[in-house]
Amino acid sequence: LIGRRLGPYEITAKLGEGGMGEVFRATDANLGREVAIKVLPDALTADPERVSRFEREAKVLASLNHPNIAQIYGLETSGEKKALVLELVEGPTLADRLAQDPLRFEEILSIAREIANALEEAHGKGIVHRDLKPQNVKVTPDGKVKVLDFGLAKAMDPTASSSGAVTASPTLLNSPTLTAAGTQLGVILGTAAYMAPEQARGGRVDKRADVWAFGVVLWEMLTGSSLFAEGTVSDTLAGVLKSEIDLGRVPETTPAEIRRLLRRCLERNPKNRLHDIADARIVLDEVASGRVDEVASAAPVVVRKKRAAWPLLAAALAAGLVLGAVATKRLWSSGSGAPSAPLHRELEVAPPSGQQLVSGLALSVDGRKLAYVARGEEGRTALWVRSLEEGDATMLPGTADARFPFWSPDGRQVGFFAQNRLKVTDLLGGSPRTLAETGATVDARGGTWSEKGTILYVPTFIGPLWRVSAEGGTPEPATRIPDGSDIGTQRFPNFLPDGARFLFYASSGTGVEPGDIYLGRLGSLDAKRLGPATSGALFAAPDSVLYVRGEMLVAQRFDTSREELVGEPAPLGILLPGSISVSGQRSLAVSREGTLAYRADKRDATPLVWVDRKGEEIGRLHSDTEIWHYGPRLSPDGRMLVVSHYEPGSKSGGLWIHDLARGTAFPVTFGESSDDTLALWSPDGREIAYSAVGESGSSISRLDIRTPESARTWFRSEGFAIPVAWLADGGLLFVEGDAAGSFTLWKTDAAGKERQRLSSDRGSETNVVLSPDGRWIAFGSNATRRQEVYLRRVDDTSGATTIRVSSSGGDAPRWRGDGRELYFVDDSGELMAVSVEPGDPPRIGGATPLFAARLEEAADTQYDVTSDGERFLLNRSLIEDRVPIEVVLGWRARLGRGAAR
Repeated sequence: LIGRRLGPYEITAKLGEGGMGEVFRATDANLGREVAIKVLPDALTADPERVSRFEREAKVLASLNHPNIAQIYGLETSGEKKALVLELVEGPTLADRLAQDPLRFEEILSIAREIANALEEAHGKGIVHRDLKPQNVKVTPDGKVKVLDFGLAKAMDPTASSSGAVTASPTLLNSPTLTAAGTQLGVILGTAAYMAPEQARGGRVDKRADVWAFGVVLWEMLTGSSLFAEGTVSDTLAGVLKSEIDLGRVPETTPAEIRRLLRRCLERNPKNRLHDIADARIVLDEVASGRVDEVASAAPVVVRKKRAAWPLLAAALAAGLVLGAVATKRLWSSGSGAPSAPLHRELEVAPPSGQQLVSGLALSVDGRKLAYVARGEEGRTALWVRSLEEGDATMLPGTADARFPFWSPDGRQVGFFAQNRLKVTDLLGGSPRTLAETGATVDARGGTWSEKGTILYVPTFIGPLWRVSAEGGTPEPATRIPDGSDIGTQRFPNFLPDGARFLFYASSGTGVEPGDIYLGRLGSLDAKRLGPATSGALFAAPDSVLYVRGEMLVAQRFDTSREELVGEPAPLGILLPGSISVSGQRSLAVSREGTLAYRADKRDATPLVWVDRKGEEIGRLHSDTEIWHYGPRLSPDGRMLVVSHYEPGSKSGGLWIHDLARGTAFPVTFGESSDDTLALWSPDGREIAYSAVGESGSSISRLDIRTPESARTWFRSEGFAIPVAWLADGGLLFVEGDAAGSFTLWKTDAAGKERQRLSSDRGSETNVVLSPDGRWIAFGSNATRRQEVYLRRVDDTSGATTIRVSSSGGDAPRWRGDGRELYFVDDSGELMAVSVEPGDPPRIGGATPLFAARLEEAADTQYDVTSDGERFLLNRSLIEDRVPIEVVLGWRARLGRGAAR
């Protein structure tokens, strides 16, 4: 093409080529300026639909006008050739610079800041680069950074091709770049070594993929070496997905703020990743200008049992809290602007030895004591309390299986949920006392205690809030779900200081994020919506509300007289990603005196483990530490498994089939609803039925595993429907939950039209499993005010044939294939076995403990057993997580910060 013209552009030299096309230098005859011409590949220009799509994308990209972004001038056509006319940027690429001498730290900061500026501008207009790499960054002779090829990866995306052709060439986008398209699983585009994990898997790509690539480029500038690049695309992608990211390779002179920024950018789970590139730019600006907090730059402080240092620290903290309060008053009264830098301290609370911190923490009203939940190596949780003045941590006796602690106003007692009960324990000693029965332990959704002695709590994962006296008594509803509303759950209440009003979180379905913050009042079942949120809200005196919006912790002024949130939310620079299993939940607490405690929970990973009858591990089916599994179910012949996989960054699960004989796996649903889970096999093992939970109720769907596209809705439910057993006549047993948290067993015909109620009136029946002969069901029930396992004839709605199986608490029953043994999990987390002698009624033997199950939360759906009863497949909880609790004393000093921590 050299010497030829494309419209008014005379091509004078070739500059390079890659998967996006050949690039030439050209002269604009009309304006007399030098430009770059990118001639598009024939594969794109031969498809009219792709050309049309590309032209639409090019118009969007042309809207970018920023000093750090190479401009698109136009789109030219000459015969069958199509070309982009681009700003000609002189100078070497960043890849060229890195191949020469190491960059000085000042240069690295300057380049990184300008790349971040470019990304921030593009992201603000909804444009994601998708292929950020040193080859696409140029440094001009005067030191200006220009980012090239913005959004072209998406514009070149062949997925809209009418021909349906699939392009798969390791060299298409400049080796070692990989592109693959044309499948339902998504599109992989970009250079392999700079791809975000979700991009490498073919998942959805948003601006967080650019944040990851930015982190990889920053790493390369700091270390002078590639983070993931290997000899082949496959090896490189394997590194992106699995290789340990060792921050020890970063030069020791690198400021702590930059190290933290790298860690946040390079989180494999996009939920835990830096939420916005603007936050990175703010960190870089602060480091470049020297405006870095002394505490933030220092090594993290881990709280240890050294009593002598704490009184001195407490005195310093007291001064910091006073200054923080004064500065905050000035901030709220002015309505804008950041406070002058008050004294504050930030500490880390490490988990006790041999313990894993799990979701749930609370600060006493005075901010002196921290209660939190930790799980021991045996798999059971308990409550711990740490004095922030002395540094000692103590496990509270009688709190096995505890979740969601909350303090009494005087700081002498702690409320919590355990073993299907709302309980209270006194720090001075004695056994915990029970205030109310709840649903299953893992279904409770938080509590709060007023100055007037009323406790608000949420007994189950759906339905309204309840109230009970702290002295005991009969619980009663505290809120209601309005008729016609799509709200399915209200949870995580928090009293205001007046002891009458309270905040809570509500959302649709069984907890779809985002939701909304509401304000309720004792004595009225109605509530007032305050605004959107992705977590429960906490009141902080004198007039602040803290909550998570997106993934950023923010504070907003609350006008207590008008009962409204006013002004704009102010970020605290703290990212709190959500939990897959409990929407609206964050490990977050604040005291009225200005202390903040939080923890970025990391529990979105569980392995599927095979164990024998002694509980000894004999293999792992799926050990991917970035997958959270849910509801494993073995097929009738034991050759297949269906289980829900939750990918990092996803709030919805897709069902996967594992062929156990061949060692392969493939997806059959793709998380179209909020919760594709709880699947069930047909008697012949050819189909599955599964629960699909959406914003307006749920449905039971079915599909043939050989043809996933055959999926169709079997029937719909206004409640939360769970398939129980696929009957030989083609019908289905299913359990349906209502807004009050009560579960009822139903039978429907093969068409899903005729329903028959099968529950007795003796309590809520959950986790139902049908015996192999189809005559009896085993289930968990709270009929005796404690969850126990029972048997009864399937068609007996009076409960006359009910037989109690467990004697000291139990749930989650499973049958052996011949029906002669039944398994369940007792209150202590032990997997129990009970012999069953056939008969009418069956004769039940004594329960024999097999092993500590150590199941992930929601134990009712987290294990299965082979038909011979010799092997168990467990969804095990992980004990490796050691993410500490962060404690900020004087949190108001962080108001207005955009930098993520």
